[in-house]
Amino acid sequence: MKVLILSDIHGNWPALQAVLRAEQDVDQILCLGDLVNYGPQPAECVVWAMQLHPPSRVIQGNHDRAFAGIDPHCAPTNQRLAEAMQSATNHLLTPEMKHFLAALQPLQEFRCAETTCVAYHGTARDPHFPQVGGQNAQWPWESDIILTGHPDMLFVLVGHPDLLFLSHMPMKTRWGNTLVVNPGSVGLPADGDPRAAYAVWQNGEVTLRRAAYDVEETARAFELLTLAEHIKQLLVDGLRTGGSRTDSDKSKTAARVLV
Repeated sequence: MKVLILSDIHGNWPALQAVLRAEQDVDQILCLGDLVNYGPQPAECVVWAMQLHPPSRVIQGNHDRAFAGIDPHCAPTNQRLAEAMQSATNHLLTPEMKHFLAALQPLQEFRCAETTCVAYHGTARDPHFPQVGGQNAQWPWESDIILTGHPDMLFVLVGHPDLLFLSHMPMKTRWGNTLVVNPGSVGLPADGDPRAAYAVWQNGEVTLRRAAYDVEETARAFELLTLAEHIKQLLVDGLRTGGSRTDSDKSKTAARVLV
């Protein structure tokens, strides 16, 4: 069995298409949320998700929930950016699409390939967003693993920022009998690599992978939105650099920590 694990597409349709072209022979898909916001083509990404069939699964991210009228609680430095993009793309989503996003579950437990799995977008205590400063466990994932009953596999997207596990950054690690997997972000990577990030679970092994795509195609799609030029530039710069930044850019760019 081959499972495609992806997350944080963020309305970047060309990036998602590149991943799907690279992995055409999958048996099922696990999407850890945030189909929308920060990207110019959310509708295409939501339609794709709506067409998935079991055993594929889609988890609700904080920005998916935001299109149902609930505060996404994104990083404070990005609040205005998130609000501007949501306003600019809200009209692209039909009521049916918004209902789909609102109905998604933020945490799911399931069995796959004789493996007990738990998947969420944030943490076990808050599936939508991590709790900063409240993790006192000896190891960063210990409390989540205990709360979820020591599953064989724990699929997450947002890490513990107080312990330097930043959002949108791929990683896999093991604690006890639990393998923790963060596939990174398809649509808005934050590790300095602009290629779409994702993971594949096959034959008992999880591998972190990347897919190159035409970033400029996504950049051109921003021109179709009614959006302030400086916001467009911030997002396009983040896509082109994979979220990397210089010291002089730290006060301007939001791409590194978008959640």
